Amino acid sequence: MIDTKARPLHAGQFAGFSIPVAARTALLFNSLAVTAVAIAALLPLAVVLYWTVTDASDLVRSIGLAPDILTGIGTIHRVGAALITVLTVLPLSWGLVRLRVCFIEFANGRPFAAKGVAGLRDFATGVTLAAIAKPVGFTLLVLALSWNAPPGMRQLAIQIDSDTLIMALFAATVASLGWAMEKAAVIAEENSQFV
Repeated sequence: MIDTKARPLHAGQFAGFSIPVAARTALLFNSLAVTAVAIAALLPLAVVLYWTVTDASDLVRSIGLAPDILTGIGTIHRVGAALITVLTVLPLSWGLVRLRVCFIEFANGRPFAAKGVAGLRDFATGVTLAAIAKPVGFTLLVLALSWNAPPGMRQLAIQIDSDTLIMALFAATVASLGWAMEKAAVIAEENSQFV
């Protein structure tokens, strides 16, 4: 028989609930959280460093432009290219920072905590935005670098490669996992309300 005078259970009462996690597993998740933040911080710095120190001929070759199109890559070209490239990696950096929250919740034994699920969902969003930004950024990059080319030599290129498609597929998979975890958390919350 159900006691109708008993105070109902609420999800807030179980906010501190966690499952036991082995010390090695918690260390792994905490290490992954630190690694995600480190990569998030290093990505934009690596891009700026690349555009600062790489030889102009190597830059032209890596982009796929013919050497006769570019009369030279000056400081303005490098700054513009670095800015465009940083803007394409920023969504991924944001997603990695949000993934940190998910790993911390896992390390604390709360795999279905709302914060962790939101972190996983935001990571998938960041990867998706980075996958969209990659071809757009490449197009802007080629246009910016060939802007001072001789008449009739300006380039407009679009690049969609297997890396971008795999990144988008990965983001869709992670988003699906986040959706499943969110639904499982709702079911667990509903089940916790029964006495």
